[in-house]
Order: sequence, then C-alpha cells, then structure tokens
Amino acid sequence: MANSLSLKIPLPTPMKEASLETTGNHLNIKYLKLVNHTGSGRKQWSYEYEKYGKEKYCKGDSFPLHWAMNEDKKKGLSEEEINKILARKEKDANRAVQGYRILLCQNNYNHGHRVTHVVETVISTAEKTDEMWTRLVQVIWVAQHPWEKYAPQTKNVIGDFLFKGGNLISANAPSIVLNLDALK
Repeated sequence: MANSLSLKIPLPTPMKEASLETTGNHLNIKYLKLVNHTGSGRKQWSYEYEKYGKEKYCKGDSFPLHWAMNEDKKKGLSEEEINKILARKEKDANRAVQGYRILLCQNNYNHGHRVTHVVETVISTAEKTDEMWTRLVQVIWVAQHPWEKYAPQTKNVIGDFLFKGGNLISANAPSIVLNLDALK
C-alpha cells in the first residue's frame, strides 16, 4: 500500500482592498477638486443641469471638467506669467489617471461650500480649449437639486479642510477625513 503524502501548502489569503477597508472610501475617490464659477463671482453653480434648460450633467453624462485661470488673477500679469500658471494647470489636469474618481466641491457665495458631483476621468490626457485645460469626465454621482438645499456641506464630507485653489488634492491627504455616507 502506497503512503499518500499530505503536503500542507499555505494558500494565499485573499487581499481586501485597503482603501475601501481603511478609509470607508466606497466610491474609490482618488482626488478632490474645488470648482469655482469664475465668470459669476461664485454666485452660480458650475455644471448645473437646470440652467441649461434640460437635464445635463446627470449620472452617466460626460462633460469637460475645467482647469481655468480666474480672469481677475490675470490682471497685471505678463503673458509669460500667465503661461507659467497655465502650464501648472495643464500638469494638474493630467494628474488623474484615466478611470480615477474626483469629488467636486463648489464654493457658492450665497450657499457656502457644497459637494455636488463625483466624476470619473474618461480620457487619459487633458485638452486645451479657450485658454483653459479640460478633462472629459463622466458623472458617477450628483447631488439632488436644488443644490443649495440638498447638496451636502463640504465640511460634512471631507472635514475641516479648506481649499486654496482649483487643483487636485489627494483624497489620502492627512487633513482630509472622508465621510462619503453624507452623499446618500
């Protein structure tokens, strides 16, 4: 009778996705971005579908997300200085890899800081149009309208972090505490 060898080979333990487990980031947000409506002094919402007379920018829709230079900041700057700032905008617009998700926060003069969208990058690089850089994104989540009533306050979603500009901020930054349950 032949002896059967019973080898115990350790099987790898299935890995759990660390970012989901440790941060509660069930939407897999990689970056945050402050959106300023530069043409209206932040008194209107950007990427708002109601102002276009039809439903646009709803879940599943795509649109160009902007990295623009505030017109007021251009005053008094040389063309060289403006070009340097636009080069930084281009670099930032290209930071997110295709498929990365971005939480969009807006600062509305009348209604405060609100989270209005979660978007996902659709293309791999930014494009320059009309003196700004854009990146095609698809809406994954959008706050219920009217945003001044239903969009969650930014502090309830990311904590007490204060934005200083419209560049991408890593969702893993130590001063950000994501509470994505506020997006329900």
